[in-house]
Amino acid sequence: MEAKLKNVLVVAYYWPPAGGPGVQRWVGLTRHFRANGLRPIVVIPKNAAYPQLDFTLEGEVDSELELIRVPIIEPIRWAKWLGFSQVKDYSKGLLPSKPKGLLQRLLFAIRAQLFVPDSRLLWIKPLSRALARLIEQHDVEALITTGPPHSVHLAALDLLKHHRSLTFKWIADFRDPWVEIGYHKTLGLTKRTLASHQKMEQAVAQTADLVLTTTQSLAHHYTQKYGAKTACITNGFSAYYDDSSLETTEHFNLLHVGSLFEHRNPVLLWRAIAELKAEGVEGAHRIKLVFLGDVSEAVKDSLAENGLLASCRFEGYVPKKNLTGFVNSTSLLLLCEGDDRSYEFAVPGKLYEYLSMKAPLLAIGPKQWEVAQLVTDLEERLVVSHEQKDVMKQFVKALLDQFMPSKIPLRTARSVERFEHQALCQQLATRIKAL
Repeated sequence: MEAKLKNVLVVAYYWPPAGGPGVQRWVGLTRHFRANGLRPIVVIPKNAAYPQLDFTLEGEVDSELELIRVPIIEPIRWAKWLGFSQVKDYSKGLLPSKPKGLLQRLLFAIRAQLFVPDSRLLWIKPLSRALARLIEQHDVEALITTGPPHSVHLAALDLLKHHRSLTFKWIADFRDPWVEIGYHKTLGLTKRTLASHQKMEQAVAQTADLVLTTTQSLAHHYTQKYGAKTACITNGFSAYYDDSSLETTEHFNLLHVGSLFEHRNPVLLWRAIAELKAEGVEGAHRIKLVFLGDVSEAVKDSLAENGLLASCRFEGYVPKKNLTGFVNSTSLLLLCEGDDRSYEFAVPGKLYEYLSMKAPLLAIGPKQWEVAQLVTDLEERLVVSHEQKDVMKQFVKALLDQFMPSKIPLRTARSVERFEHQALCQQLATRIKAL
């Protein structure tokens, strides 16, 4: 007789048609729930104001998955009505290093001091009530809330406070840090507001039966800070990119996928590339910089300062299913994160998509960055901090030495099956069943 599946409720704000890497974690994991004895029921917002859309991701959702939508009130729509035209960019993370002008300072102050922990706080109560009904109706054994936005974790806390008779295990999934997230410095939290975030984070970490993180360093952080029971399930990818149709190209294409924010700007990489071109290094004139996703104006300014704008292609957001054509003509993948210590906890989800592409990788981020450990056994990769210009320059030059115009770009064999969603879901299922 077939074993009964355990009902697991997953609460996710970001879900197709929302675009971006935050969506793909739980879309990918829930596809393999049934094979691991779990039945996923996913709760998402109804009529959410997503900053970017990718309808092609709907094709990656498990066809048997039960999807439940709970209405949400989105304050971001109020900001648009009031004339804050750039609010959509801010919700994507395209924040300036410091707010400029009276209106921008006002908007940041309202967001930082009134919308705690985030602008989805008005979803907490209706979500909590809906979860109570669903847990009773479906005999749910485990609840997973994934943030940001961290309001979803507060909904679980509210649920436990008002429905003590319900019995289930709660897993709080942190795709990013909460209090230590880098953009809090840009928003300019007051001491009182920061203390509120701290109190909320502590309550979640110490109440949840398991705190799940995407990096080992963040799991260790929550264990040390709060004594929380933690586990790391990294982000991942669903399938390798098809490299049987690599394209010949006259250009050495350096590809960056996803949003490139001001705090991630690899200024010294641009300088290194400009120097290679100025020095007449063989092949340097063939370097093209291809950006798929939103690019901060500050990044474009630094490219212009180094004379590289003519070598750039800004394609904007590209649906996932359309990436293959760009990937197949790429000679080097670029991954960037900020150099502040707060970003040591962060590993961008795009890293795992990059690993599935098998192209050489240049990763630039904070000095103590977990990415270095994740890719240590891979060929043709370099992980450096932002100030290591000469090391970056030598790495790009070495790849240029191997580049052959009108030939297919370099690819390396990789054993990264441990980062496939199928393997990651097996780890997750083991954790759920052990609670």
